[in-house]
Amino acid sequence: MNRLLIALLLATSAFYQPALHAQSAQASLKAALLYRFVQYSEWSVNPPAQQVYCVAGDIEVFNALTAMLPEQAKTVLLKNADQATECTVLFLSLELASQAGWSPLLQPSGRLTVVEGAELFRQGAMFGLIAEPQRISFRVNLTLARQNGFHLSAQMLKLAKEIH
Repeated sequence: MNRLLIALLLATSAFYQPALHAQSAQASLKAALLYRFVQYSEWSVNPPAQQVYCVAGDIEVFNALTAMLPEQAKTVLLKNADQATECTVLFLSLELASQAGWSPLLQPSGRLTVVEGAELFRQGAMFGLIAEPQRISFRVNLTLARQNGFHLSAQMLKLAKEIH
C-alpha cells in the first residue's frame, strides 16, 4: 500500500511539475524585467538613496525579486495599498486591477510603476507587462514617465512593444 501511495505521489508531482516550473519561470522573468526597468531609468528629481521594491498581488514575483536583488536592497510584499508610502518601485499584479484602492498608487508620486494588464496600465502606470504565448513583452508610457521626472534609456525603449 505504501509503495502504491509513493508511486502515485511521484506520478502526480511529475504531472504538475512542468506547470509549476513555467509559473516560476514567468515570475522570474517579471522580476528580472522589473529590476532592469529600474537599472535603465533615472530619477531626475530627488533620486532615492536606496530603492525600495514593493510587490503587490504576486508572492512568486516577490520571491523571485528578493532572490535576485543584492542583500542591501529592500523588498516589501504589500498586503494593502496603505503600506506603499516608502516604495520607490511598485509592481501591481493583474488581479489588483479590479480591487479598489490600488489604482491611486499609480498617480504621480516619484515612484516607478510597473503593472500587469492593460487596465492598470491605462490608469497611469509607466510600464505595462503583456503576457503572450511563450514570452512577456512590455509597453511604456514615456509621456507619463517624463512628467513624473524619469529619464528612460533608449536601449530599453527599443525593446518595448509599444511606446505611448
